[in-house]
Amino acid sequence: MPGLWASRAKRPNAVAAFATNAMIFNDLVLGISIKGYLSGLQNDYHHTKRQHICSLKAKFMRIINQVSLRYYKSIGACVVDLSDLTVLVGPNGSGKSNFIDSLNFVSDALNSTLDFAIRQRSGLSAVRKRSGGHPTNFAIKLRISLLSGRNATYSFQVGAAADGSHKVQKEYLSVSDEGIGLTEIKYENGQKIFSSESIAPENLSDDRLSLQLLSSIKPVREVFDALSTMRFYNIYPEDFRLPLAHDSGEFLLRTGKNIASVIRNMEANYPYEFGRIREYMSQIVEQLEGIQHKNLGPSETIEFLQRVVGQKNPWRFFASQMSDGTLRSLGILVALFQRSSSSHGNILLGIEEPESTIHPAACAVITDAIVEASKSKQILITTHSPDLIDHEAVGIDNIRIVRSNDGDTTILPADSASKEVVRRNLMSPGDLLRKNQLEPDRTKHIQFNFWNN
Repeated sequence: MPGLWASRAKRPNAVAAFATNAMIFNDLVLGISIKGYLSGLQNDYHHTKRQHICSLKAKFMRIINQVSLRYYKSIGACVVDLSDLTVLVGPNGSGKSNFIDSLNFVSDALNSTLDFAIRQRSGLSAVRKRSGGHPTNFAIKLRISLLSGRNATYSFQVGAAADGSHKVQKEYLSVSDEGIGLTEIKYENGQKIFSSESIAPENLSDDRLSLQLLSSIKPVREVFDALSTMRFYNIYPEDFRLPLAHDSGEFLLRTGKNIASVIRNMEANYPYEFGRIREYMSQIVEQLEGIQHKNLGPSETIEFLQRVVGQKNPWRFFASQMSDGTLRSLGILVALFQRSSSSHGNILLGIEEPESTIHPAACAVITDAIVEASKSKQILITTHSPDLIDHEAVGIDNIRIVRSNDGDTTILPADSASKEVVRRNLMSPGDLLRKNQLEPDRTKHIQFNFWNN
């Protein structure tokens, strides 16, 4: 596909875009009015650019700094540090999806109920780890950075109840500012052990997370908002190939099912981000001139505009006429660049195997988009692609190696030998992955501490 390779040369120049925004920011510092700077531009571009500059001025902050798990599915215990972009690599069945699902579990439990999150995963026995020791509970602990600049630690343990159902056995929340504790709440089996918030009740229902029940308390609400807006994706083109009923389009659903509604929302409210999607798609699909939402009465779909040799005007194609790879690429790009008024821009996204069913050259474009999106969102992906982890912006420190040993999943950074080989340019991370020589740092001590900060 020579046209596809040639289009790589026209890839959006992120460095130039950054330099332009930096110059605009410097003008602001020097007291030059941004209104004056943009006054000569067209009104629509003026609005779009100002909106984008405002978003740049709001500093991106990583949301989840560390994830600790105990007895979650195949994971006996792990403590995983996350970066702005974290890449999980490992064989099929090693437990990559289980790690991402632990964060998805938190989001599901906060957006609906704990019971729903457990039932979605076929019951408590399917969520807690299976082993000879027969653990009856599982625990999740998160270290969080909040938009206010505060730090938080949130953990909970869910186990079997006497009647065969499940209950929250322990739950802990701590919010601090520059090391000074502001809020601390502890519950065990629905009973308050300690709370710095006087309005926290002595007893709570033990079948729901107190973070959800106490979200009217301002510091608790900030943690709730950060965790409930996490989004996770495994894009499935068949779910949006045909026209579907209208949706609010506030955020993309897990498989991309409501993508037409999200595109409608982005066209109207987030033209800069939607423009980035169009630019990336034009590098993946040859002769593509545009993508747009198409209203079909009670339903809606996506329309692609593509130049055809010998035709004056571009031809129009519905999603039903496009390939799986094209639709999956679009779904991933929409997931990466979507915006929501309720999330304030800072969200964590998890995407499974973005390279799946996509042409290798197109996968390189998708990787560029992932790297760009990681400047404004925290991104967590799983992959089997050596080319993806060889991207110049994906360092070996971004990689977490997932292994399954006798049914027990470990998630660790690369060992010192692998890092040294890469540092000395003897082999790339992708080369090591191809040869199955990308080894985890097994010297790292794993200890799960529930209560401590």
